[in-house]
Amino acid sequence: VILATSNLLTVLSISAMRKEYDEQHAAVAALMNLATEPGAIVPLTNTKNVVATLVHTAHSPDSSSEVRKMACDALATIGLWLQTLAGAGTVPDDVPDAVLPTHKATGWLRWE
Repeated sequence: VILATSNLLTVLSISAMRKEYDEQHAAVAALMNLATEPGAIVPLTNTKNVVATLVHTAHSPDSSSEVRKMACDALATIGLWLQTLAGAGTVPDDVPDAVLPTHKATGWLRWE
């Protein structure tokens, strides 16, 4: 995605942190729209402060409820894209098997 450049994402992050409603709204809306594009996921997650800005905006009492919802939607969309990409990955044949976490609780006395 040509629009998802590091410079543009940095400017959008700065604008999303400002207190002016229209500027913050436009910046978060742009980030949310970019999050729906699979080709923009890597630049979004690699550009410094983009994800942190969305998290901050989503939880900030200074942001309007509409802006908070858009920031949450953008974060959820990024998370879904990352989950999809991780699930579609394959391990090359020459890589040794590694034990993955099972996410199962084994009890609090498991070391005894």
